[in-house]
Amino acid sequence: MLFVQNVNGDQTAFKADNVQITDTLGQYPTLSFTFVETPENEVAAQMMIPFTIIEVPENKQRYRIVTNNPVSLGRYKQYSVTAIHIAKDLHNKYVDERLENTQSLKACLDLLIKDTQIKYVLHDNFDNYAFSEGFGGGYADDLLMQNLASDFGFEFYFDNYTIHIQKKLGTKESFLFIDNANVSKISYNEDYSTITTYIKGQAKPIVQETSDETSSGSSSGGSWGWPFPSVGEGSFMQAQRFGYDGGFRPNSFHDGLDFGSVDHPGSEVHAVHGGKVIIKSYMGGLGNYVVIHSDDGYNIVYQEAFSSMSNIRVNVGDVVKTGDIIGYRNTDHLHIGITKVDFNTAVGKSFTNDGTWLNPQEIIRNGIANNNSESSVDQPTETVEEDKPTEYEIHSAYLSPLVEKAHWPKVEAEPITDDNITDENTLTNKLKASIHDYPDIEYTLDYANFKYNSVKFNNDIKVGNYGWLRDRFGIDVEVRINSYTWYPQNKQADTVTFGNKRFDPVEWQVRNQKAFERNKKLGETLRNQIVKAQGNMMSQDKWNSKFNEINNSFINSNKEILKQFEDINTRLDSIEKTGKEEGGSNGTSES
Repeated sequence: MLFVQNVNGDQTAFKADNVQITDTLGQYPTLSFTFVETPENEVAAQMMIPFTIIEVPENKQRYRIVTNNPVSLGRYKQYSVTAIHIAKDLHNKYVDERLENTQSLKACLDLLIKDTQIKYVLHDNFDNYAFSEGFGGGYADDLLMQNLASDFGFEFYFDNYTIHIQKKLGTKESFLFIDNANVSKISYNEDYSTITTYIKGQAKPIVQETSDETSSGSSSGGSWGWPFPSVGEGSFMQAQRFGYDGGFRPNSFHDGLDFGSVDHPGSEVHAVHGGKVIIKSYMGGLGNYVVIHSDDGYNIVYQEAFSSMSNIRVNVGDVVKTGDIIGYRNTDHLHIGITKVDFNTAVGKSFTNDGTWLNPQEIIRNGIANNNSESSVDQPTETVEEDKPTEYEIHSAYLSPLVEKAHWPKVEAEPITDDNITDENTLTNKLKASIHDYPDIEYTLDYANFKYNSVKFNNDIKVGNYGWLRDRFGIDVEVRINSYTWYPQNKQADTVTFGNKRFDPVEWQVRNQKAFERNKKLGETLRNQIVKAQGNMMSQDKWNSKFNEINNSFINSNKEILKQFEDINTRLDSIEKTGKEEGGSNGTSES
């Protein structure tokens, strides 16, 4: 049962099916469900209009409808609905004002929620932040999630219209998953390809004297290109193209362009347009994905190509240029979608051909054509003095302790340049936080049903919470929940995604020591087996010698016995012959 309220304030309850909620760290929670327009649901069906609110009684949270897809089932219609948490109303406000210089988090939040229903609660204290270019000039929720969260270093969650802000969400010791107890199998994947052990950086630019010359700065947009440059545009089947897909998807509409691994081979995924990474996350249907926003207003999503988050090489806040490698495809295709609408809103219209999603093939093709035409235009002959590269006052470097403790090689990460940092300690701390001196380890549970499992564990499953996984060998690993999809009204297995696990350097030392001890033990076992085998061979030789000795003795004895038998037989023959001769004939003699 769900509750619905339209913009007029009318309310009703209705019976829904397949109610699914997904909570993800740093993102808006989402809701999806279906229902059939039976007589008892007829009023609710009529209320499925723009800006309608759905309330879920199990968590008492409210969600605003973003898509509604009714399909005829004969006598009745079935509605498939998606909704985003009501805190998304924060996106309704565009902040024109700007705060300059050093500001408190409270001052920034007050600017964002001004003239809205949104409130906030600060659960921790935060230091002020110095903005080099001021704060503001964007949608309120984008400024919250993409700017303030990283600048002040906080995490957040929504309780209807209230934003709760903490330095770190979640509690320790919140759950325990035991293999073959309340989960059927625990597995994990370790990816070592992203490891770096050395990083250097620079900060605090030295102010250069300016001249009257005019220079043009580069924009995070610019040229266009194909994601697999060695192939170029290539060819596409109907189902891969944007728009009408031949009847494979809802409404027969495909909101992007699919680059298959057969017709577009290669693993390196290159940026088709420059911009800033604004989202790197996981979503059902999209898988692990990344969204890049360009100065010319495009939101470009790369999805369905990355089986692991570690296959995406860029992070939120990174600025990329056309052609930069943003990740490595290890699935059968890469889906690219392009929109000028807010991404979370556009996702709700994935199967709606209303202009929200744009044709990537045409945009990239036309963009490349414009690139070439612009490059062929004669440029002004006036020359200006080349700009000198910016020099920086502060320089620092950081070497991972694993280089010494675990004997890992020196693997250099991309250097960091930060114009806002003004002291060496701050730069060094940023370098430590930025280095990737650990493998990406993602844990998965093949089956978990937390509400209905017969084994009664008091598990608190919330995004941000920490807990333990225990495998069948009794090994415990502490993990954190990054995303949680649950079904509040039906007995369906919930899905939990755990964030990457970063092991302490001691872990790798322990692994190496265990490997050494096991190798040593294996060597001793092998040596003992060889000695035993050699001993058996020596014993066998002794037995063979003894056997031959006995056998020869037996043969010799037999020869003697046979000779004796032969002598006896000879004597018997002789006696028999002699006896006949001495006895004469059987007649009597006459006198």
